[in-house]
Amino acid sequence: MKLKLSLTALALMGQTAAHAAPLLVDFDDSEREERVQASNAWLEIDTQAFSNNIQLLQKDLKGNTQICAIMKADAYGNGIAGLMPSIIANNVACVGITSNEEARVVREHGFEGKIMRVRAASRNEIENGVQYEIEELIGTKMQADQIIEIAYNYNTVIPVHLALNTSGMGRNGLDLTTYEGQVEGVEIASDPNLKIVGMMTHFPNEGLDEIRRKVDRFKVETKWLMDSAGLKRKDITLHVANSYITLNLPEAHLDMVRPGGMLYGDYPATLPYERIVSFKTRVASLHFFPAGSTIGYGSTKVLERDSILANLPIGYSDGFARSLSNKADVLINGQRARVMGKASMNTTMVDVTDIIGVQANDEVVVFGRQGFEEITAEETEEKSGRILPEHYTIWGATNPRIYR
Repeated sequence: MKLKLSLTALALMGQTAAHAAPLLVDFDDSEREERVQASNAWLEIDTQAFSNNIQLLQKDLKGNTQICAIMKADAYGNGIAGLMPSIIANNVACVGITSNEEARVVREHGFEGKIMRVRAASRNEIENGVQYEIEELIGTKMQADQIIEIAYNYNTVIPVHLALNTSGMGRNGLDLTTYEGQVEGVEIASDPNLKIVGMMTHFPNEGLDEIRRKVDRFKVETKWLMDSAGLKRKDITLHVANSYITLNLPEAHLDMVRPGGMLYGDYPATLPYERIVSFKTRVASLHFFPAGSTIGYGSTKVLERDSILANLPIGYSDGFARSLSNKADVLINGQRARVMGKASMNTTMVDVTDIIGVQANDEVVVFGRQGFEEITAEETEEKSGRILPEHYTIWGATNPRIYR
């Protein structure tokens, strides 16, 4: 991909570069194995499963419906850099991101398709993002005017997707049920200096009957807006479908779907889509404690029997939530070991009294499968009181990844 910018534009861009998101550091394959061996915990990412999920979705889509693979939060913690080869090999048309740093990684790995930012951006972000040809998301006249000004300053065109609040998300969309919203919408959509390439909404709930009604309303609203502004339907990509809607409401696929979690195999509801991530650590040491011993901060666990506990070198700073204390299991030698006491910042104790042959350095599965057992998304969410994305985005930000 080649993007031509004026010297003035490049100079302006340099002034905003400091506002980029934290760097997404990647390592070559030879370094990954070494880093995992030296690490206290790591993620294993199944790239074949990721490719399988993309291909399965492609087979399910009808007509010319495109995929915009949502890779925000560094591909939900799974790592954009390691998954881009699968995106490119499977001819995915669009990648959804939030930060310019994510856009940089997408482009540097050779992706020449569309990049869509799936949230509103600050002025500095938009300016710095020009170099990555990001399609921006707007929902107000102020945002539209800002885009026009930046595009003029950089001697370029910034494509935009217009967000509507049809779904009731209440985040960044125009409300076309009001007179004021209708006037603002027509002003935005009819501005000759603005290139609108898409219209979208995003649903906050999972009730199919409600979604059906609102998708129908979205179709009415977008037709009215395009007709009122003189836009051609063939030039506008309509999209509303996140993973849930993509899986459950084919009539809402429209021109493009925006799958995120389903591509990473998040929930049983996404079957036959495969889960692509496992979270692992190792046994650091083994310790005998007599009955009556207290374990961890606050002495919240009192041992009811003589016990052998394994010390695991992970804690809440590594993404093992403190709310899992005294509740969660991990897998060692294919068997479940219960967390004993509160998880610390860097250490967690588990009971291996009934597991034969446990040794220091044995592999421990915190999330995923080992033998015939599995630590699932459902139990992780239930025992922690947090949705799975709250877990794996932290796992990916704090632990090395290895791609299989």
